[in-house]
Amino acid sequence: MRLLLFLLLLLGFGTAQDLYREFIKSQVKEIPLNKAIVAGKGKRELITFINPDCGHCRKEWQALKPHMDKLKVYVFLLPFRSFPESYAKSNYIACSKDKLKALEEVLSGVWDGNPPQVGECPLVKEHTKVAEKLNIQSTPYNIVLGSYKVIEGYSPKLLEELGIK
Repeated sequence: MRLLLFLLLLLGFGTAQDLYREFIKSQVKEIPLNKAIVAGKGKRELITFINPDCGHCRKEWQALKPHMDKLKVYVFLLPFRSFPESYAKSNYIACSKDKLKALEEVLSGVWDGNPPQVGECPLVKEHTKVAEKLNIQSTPYNIVLGSYKVIEGYSPKLLEELGIK
């Protein structure tokens, strides 16, 4: 992919930033937003991939929560093998009737050390497949819709990019 971007740049097809933005735009078209857990009803939109046991994901969630009136956040769950509890927590969130309440419980640490005993949820597999298709291997992984800027890891710049701070 980098080689393709480099060749397009050499051939005069815009700046590297322009090409990368177009690449991200094309990737976003492949993301089934109807499969996401949606928080907020605001006009500024964000796609985020999180791991329920990721400390940075939890910190980011706490930073985003006060702004849900301005934001619409599409949450995709991405459990990791190195965090065994994250699978149980992801399944709990994805198959709960009130997914936002379950997400809040998990990200606030309610289930730490004592994960919910639930079966596998097909939605978690769908979220994982989306992440694999996009080659997402770390969390949080954020795509700000509109600017199509990618922000990997927790960063206060995310709120700036969303126009909140």
